[in-house]
Amino acid sequence: MALSYISALFLLVSLLSISFTLTSVRADLISDVCSKTQKPAICLSALRGDSRSKGANLEGLATISIDISLKNMQSAHDLVNALFKQATDPKLKTRYSSCLENYNDGIDDLRGLPALLKSKDYSGLNIHASAALDDPSTCDDNFSDPPAEAPQLKVASDKVQGLIGIILVISNLLK
Repeated sequence: MALSYISALFLLVSLLSISFTLTSVRADLISDVCSKTQKPAICLSALRGDSRSKGANLEGLATISIDISLKNMQSAHDLVNALFKQATDPKLKTRYSSCLENYNDGIDDLRGLPALLKSKDYSGLNIHASAALDDPSTCDDNFSDPPAEAPQLKVASDKVQGLIGIILVISNLLK
């Protein structure tokens, strides 16, 4: 009887140890990925803030990053559309119109990523994520001369770029 109690206790301690190790490895995976991005704070907030990250491998984190990037790209597009509608300055209208095209292209690029991930085309994933990264940046470039970019658009653009950076890091790790 004492032997089965000791065996059961040993098994329980072993399972708990393995569980803590796996949890630690997953947390380290997020930290490892985020430490390689240009905007680690955005990465950590996005991945740790998503319940699907718990226990996710690199491909799971890529899926989460794609989803979050797409949602934020769409939100930035909606913001540009609202700014376009509010703008009275012809220069701003032209710039926002160009930005709408940029964000439409970015949305299209991001929508193609899940299929590339599913087919394990990590180079294609990287190429198309890089293209998506260029779209908000191209919009930002429209505002190199006055009138200035709306501050909320700059914040949204920076966030989208930070999120897409996660996909780029993961695609490089998966290659």
